Amino acid sequence: MTNLGKILMETKVFTDPFIHVNRLIELEVFDVTNNGGAWRTYFEKYFRITVVYKTKRNPLHKNLKDEDEEKYKQQKLDIATLPHPKKGEVVGLYVWGRHSANSRTIPRRIHSVICGPGARCIICDVDDRIECDHVNDDYTIALSDLKISDFQPMCQSCNKRKREAHKKGQYYKDIHDPGKSVIKHLLNLPDDFKFTWIAPEELSGGALFYRNPKYVRQLHFDRLKNSL
Repeated sequence: MTNLGKILMETKVFTDPFIHVNRLIELEVFDVTNNGGAWRTYFEKYFRITVVYKTKRNPLHKNLKDEDEEKYKQQKLDIATLPHPKKGEVVGLYVWGRHSANSRTIPRRIHSVICGPGARCIICDVDDRIECDHVNDDYTIALSDLKISDFQPMCQSCNKRKREAHKKGQYYKDIHDPGKSVIKHLLNLPDDFKFTWIAPEELSGGALFYRNPKYVRQLHFDRLKNSL
């Protein structure tokens, strides 16, 4: 039986989505000697998944639809009652469905540049779990027409908040933005200074922060500089 067939049977065609790591090992679709390696690549390529850890790390979502995240929030998984994995920190996976590569495929030539060595989140500046984010969320563009400038490096946390803000039609707010600390330093502003002003371009959707962080930061800098 193929790996796909095993997953379909084990999840009852994705209606019972959680699979413990020990069961994945029994199904021979999880290489315990390569925890976080080959098995993860396989699942991320073919399925929409949430990786569950035995530590306090946040779950790792890959290739999800919005409704998958909602389904995950509704799960009542008590990790304490589950057997410890035979090796490694991953407890198991939620496998929500097949991953459709039609709309969100990113060419390797672009991904290697955006998420290559030294990549940092364009919003919060961390270098952990960097994803290749499509700036304008336009997944109708033909693969051959995609350009590197259509994408930006974004950590998983900021990318998730971006999706939530986009879904709600909001401008991006309430984030850790190291660029604001730089502005305070350059303009000699007090540490407790609050950025309460919102650029008209942000409110109109013409220059949402998460789509053009550098430009929006410059708007704030120019306005503050002119007001001093």
